[in-house]
Parts: sequence; C-alpha cells; structure tokens
Amino acid sequence: MKKSPFLPYSLFVSALLAMSVNAYASTEVGEVSFARGILTGQIDDEAPRILGKGNPLHNGETLNTGSKGFAVIKLDDGTRMTLRPNTTFKIENLDAREGKENALLRLFRGGFRAITGFISKRKPEAFKVNTTVATIGIRGTEFDARLCEGSECDEENRATGKKAEKESRVIGRVALLRGKASALDEQAKSRILTTGAAVYEQDQLQTGIKSFAVIAFNDKSRVTLSAGSAFKVEEHQYKPEAPDENNAFLRFIRGGLRLVTGVIGKLNRQSYRLATPTATIGIRGTGFDLVCEGECVDNRAHLNPLRDSVLSRLMAYFIKPVHAIGGNGMYARVWDGAIELNYQGGQYLLQDGKAAFIKNAFSAPVAIPNLPLHLRKMGGAPRPDKVEIKPDLFGGLQADDIKPGLYVNVRDGDVVVRGADGSSTVLGKGEASVSGLNGATVRLNFVPPFQKFDKIPLPSQVTPKMQKMINLFGARGSEKQEFECRLQ
Repeated sequence: MKKSPFLPYSLFVSALLAMSVNAYASTEVGEVSFARGILTGQIDDEAPRILGKGNPLHNGETLNTGSKGFAVIKLDDGTRMTLRPNTTFKIENLDAREGKENALLRLFRGGFRAITGFISKRKPEAFKVNTTVATIGIRGTEFDARLCEGSECDEENRATGKKAEKESRVIGRVALLRGKASALDEQAKSRILTTGAAVYEQDQLQTGIKSFAVIAFNDKSRVTLSAGSAFKVEEHQYKPEAPDENNAFLRFIRGGLRLVTGVIGKLNRQSYRLATPTATIGIRGTGFDLVCEGECVDNRAHLNPLRDSVLSRLMAYFIKPVHAIGGNGMYARVWDGAIELNYQGGQYLLQDGKAAFIKNAFSAPVAIPNLPLHLRKMGGAPRPDKVEIKPDLFGGLQADDIKPGLYVNVRDGDVVVRGADGSSTVLGKGEASVSGLNGATVRLNFVPPFQKFDKIPLPSQVTPKMQKMINLFGARGSEKQEFECRLQ
C-alpha cells in the first residue's frame, strides 16, 4: 500500500499545537487573571486560542472578549486591566526588564479599566495606548478608556438615568507653566503639574528652580507663582447661583506670588482671605505682589485661635516690633485696588502704587518706595492679569448626547491624551476627555455617566473571593453569542 505524502491529521494537529505553544512560550509578558464568557488570543495569522484563568499572554497577541463577557489580565510590570465586553485589544510590545522598560498597547474597539504598574512610574514616556483617534500617555495612574463607535455609549448613558454633572472638585487649572511644578494633595501625595492640570481644594502648589506657574481659578481670580514658591488652597468655594456662599482662604508659604482677585474678591470681600508668613491679607478687589526675602519663616501666630487670649496680648506687648528693613521678611506691593495687612498689633492699609515691608507677625508694616530691585521682576514671572486664558480651560464639551470617539477618565494620577490632529490634553484625578473621530481632543467638565457608573468591575475588585460572586450578566453563559470568535 502506497504511503500518503501527508501526515495523519492527528499528528498534524499535534505538531501545529506544539509549534504554537513554543511560539507563545518564548514571548510571555503576562497572564489571564480572570475570564467570564469567551476570551480569545491570536498572534498574526495563527489560529485563535481560547483563553482562561492562568493562561499566559504574549507580545504581539490580540485579545478579544465576547459580547457578554469580560476579562482581567495582568502584565509583567504589575499593570492590571479589565477588558470590557466586545473589546479588541493588542499587546504590541511590553518589556519589563530594568533599563529597557517599554509598554506599547493598542485598543481597536471596546474599552478597558486599568491600574498601571511600575513601567508607567519608572519611565512614564514609555507607556502608551494607541487608538485610531488618539494616543494615551500614562504616568502611573488608574484610568478608563472607551472607544464609542456608534450609539452604544449614548444608549448606556441614558440607561443610567443620571445626568452628566459638572465636576465640582476642580476649582482651578494651570493656565501657563514654564519649567517644573508639582502639587501635594490632602493626603500629602505628590503629582506633577502640566499646563491644563487641575487644582483642587487642599492642594499645595510648588514651583521648581527657574520656573513659574499661572493658576486660573473658576471665579476668574488668577495667581502667579515665581520660582521656588509654595502656595496652598485651604478653601475655595465658588457658586455663581449662591454668591453668599462663596469664600476663599489661601495660604502663601514662600517665594513670590502675584495675585489678581476674581468674582469672590469683588462680591464677597470679607470672605476672601490670604494668609502669609507675616500677616493675613484682606482683599478689596485688587492685584498685588508678595515676595519673601530670605526664609520668610511661616509664623502662624496671627492665625492662632488664641490670638486674643491674655498670653497672646502679653506676647504682643513684650515683643517689640522690629522696624528694620531687610533680611528675613515679606515685601508687598499693590498694582491695583488696595489690600489690608492684618498683623498681631493692628491693621495697615496698602493702596494702589504703594509698597511695604513686614518683618514678622508682631511688626507693623513699614512703607517703602518700591520692592528691592532684585525682587522687582519676580524672576520673570508675569502678572496674572496679563496672561491670556484659553476659553476652554474650564469649559470643554457639555453636550447631553455622547458622540462617537475615545472617552478617557482618570480615577487617580494623570494621563495625557494626544489627538490625531496634534492637540494634547492633560487629565488629572476626576477628569475626563473625548477625542472625536476627527482626532480633536477636548476636555470634558464632567465624567460621562456610562463611565462614572460603569458596571464592569475594576481589576482590583476581581479578587479570588469575589470571582465566585460576580454575576453581572445573569445565567446566560451558554448562549450562542457567548461563544463567538472574532479574528483581528
């Protein structure tokens, strides 16, 4: 009997599987942590394979989730991602080796919820997610991304029964930045600031050497911080519909500051206060400069609730005011309106075109012709009222209908979304953006309900204990569409 030139079918399949396994095994970069419904993986023209918990993932592999399932994957750098239903996602290249960190991912359709690992922290510029309309640059963060191709996102949005409400926590943004700046939040967690970055209550803003930043607040007040400065937003409530509830309490800590008041300072003067190392400043609708000479130590005696106690009055009596000019202390100059300097011994009105020096919290301000020459230019930091503020800094898209495009919202950290048209938007915690099909990226002043109230769990929520409890899609795991496979 003549032998067939072809291998028996069983041997052929075995050989093919062996080749496939060897190919996959050489490029493992992660694994499947959990899968509900169908999840397939495919490299190039290889046959797709069914994936489940514990299966390895590889560079060049395209993952597909079914219409009624989702999957949680973990990459070698610790990144965890929940792939939503109907998602096509590719691991183009991931290298977690020290000194060679790189993560290039691609979202073709659908979406994911991510908690990034050490690559985005060690080498932020090396972690990117590409889409057809924009690229997401990751800086060590937690965020969601969703490609809305038709009306599905709008339908989900309406189904939530919740309206897109403006994000109230954002009270300011970085309108202009030269050099480096950062912010410490109320948990003392630091984040890098960029142009457009959000500012929140309890943020302490700091500028680096040879740097300055202009902060625009939602009541149209503006603050410029010169190099090596620190400034804290203790309170800032702006409610156009309830002006009597507006208030602002700011704290100047060190360096140089240039401030022009907005709506709160004009309509609620008594509710706009600025604490400094040497005095509390009352605002009368104005623009002024403050500069600390030397350390300008933050002496908070004037903020002490016991300032009217017997002890406080005795200190004020026995500590003689120091009238000398120079050395440690604070200089103030008004260039519009007037300010009231409140120190331990009284009050001092500083009017337009005038300047003064305040040695410490117990010293009366001393009138001077102008700021010292070496402090006068504030290191090149511009007056905030001279800086053009982009009209969409606090605006962005406010339409009720959700249009097709890439939607990104940040739960922690920050990302930069670069549209295909070259536009770039930096998003901080609690912020969102949309990149239209034309590649234009705009900031949203709300997180869309279909993302804010997403029923697909975060990767951190799918713990071993919770895996047995997850039943978001009912008992329809055996339906025909659950076992569909899509080839990329």
